[in-house]
Amino acid sequence: MKEMLDQAVEEKIGRARWLYAQLGQELSSDTEIRTLLDNYLEAIGKTGAAMRRNGVVRACTVCAAQPHGSCCFSGIEEGFDHMLLLINMLLGRELPDEKGLPGSCYFVGEYGCKLIAKSYFCLHYLCPELKAMLGPAGCRDLLRIVGEELSAGWELEQTLRCWIQRRENASISRYQAEDLKISIP
Repeated sequence: MKEMLDQAVEEKIGRARWLYAQLGQELSSDTEIRTLLDNYLEAIGKTGAAMRRNGVVRACTVCAAQPHGSCCFSGIEEGFDHMLLLINMLLGRELPDEKGLPGSCYFVGEYGCKLIAKSYFCLHYLCPELKAMLGPAGCRDLLRIVGEELSAGWELEQTLRCWIQRRENASISRYQAEDLKISIP
């Protein structure tokens, strides 16, 4: 079971790497995509600063390196898709070639998460220990900032999906035109 999960994650990594190799330069040069990447990176920075300021990064890093009990458990990465991984690559993050820590998420390393763009669960979930540490007002404030990051990430992801779909449709139309001997500018 564990090997099948790792294989599925490695396939998603492979797909993200393929997309990046094929489209990364073009995506990074697109003005709209670049603006959305910059906005997302800024939102990630705000979330990270709030999490560092409130001790969340430290607490989660220590917890994730423990053998059991972390919300960065083995299998959580099953919910990540190739688009999230592609976004990480577009933001300059290398994807790992192998799992970092046994019993943990594929993307957890000795110093915490190797991804910069994270899933909803990874950002939004606050364990009972974090809730107690932050208190109700701290949780509310942190989740507001997290919501801004999630919104920026969603907007980027939707735009990327549409951009890639338009490109695929244009390629299909070009191939169909070639079959019919029609000239498309």
